[in-house]
Amino acid sequence: MITDLSLDPLPIWIAAALLACLFAHAALAKLADLALLEQHLWVYGVPQRLLPAATRLLPLAEALAALLLLTPWRAAGAALAALLLLAYAAAMAYHRWHRHALDCGCGGEPLAVSWALVARNLGLAALALLAAWPLGERPLGLGDFAVLAAAVLLAALLYAAFHQVLRHQAATVHSTNA
Repeated sequence: MITDLSLDPLPIWIAAALLACLFAHAALAKLADLALLEQHLWVYGVPQRLLPAATRLLPLAEALAALLLLTPWRAAGAALAALLLLAYAAAMAYHRWHRHALDCGCGGEPLAVSWALVARNLGLAALALLAAWPLGERPLGLGDFAVLAAAVLLAALLYAAFHQVLRHQAATVHSTNA
């Protein structure tokens, strides 16, 4: 009978680092334009009386998730990240289901809510489960840190490319419907 469910630490730390970068970027983008964030939250249906608190707490929750993911409290950061990602996916799915056309509010250039973004957030929530997994006993070596850095760089490039494809797709759909 298998009792040790721990995994090699490298894929777990890669997952944690990827999510930490994503949430740090999201938090900074939101903090850089709180008025825009408040507008996004209002469009998503956050009640007016909750907007000021939500506008400040959401980027702080994202920053906290990013920080915790890189500490001994990695599992708590992964749980917070998964909770946020699932909430974002649910909100996007609701609006997509009702055919509402709105910006995802992900930070950066505008990007229309789509089923691809819902799937992306569900996939990232699954990645958060990996980031929360118990670490194996193997210590990380210098080569592991090089792989970790390369994986984060590659994932950032793929993530940016994915968003460009979605932006191009949305622009193409919008121009054919006009």
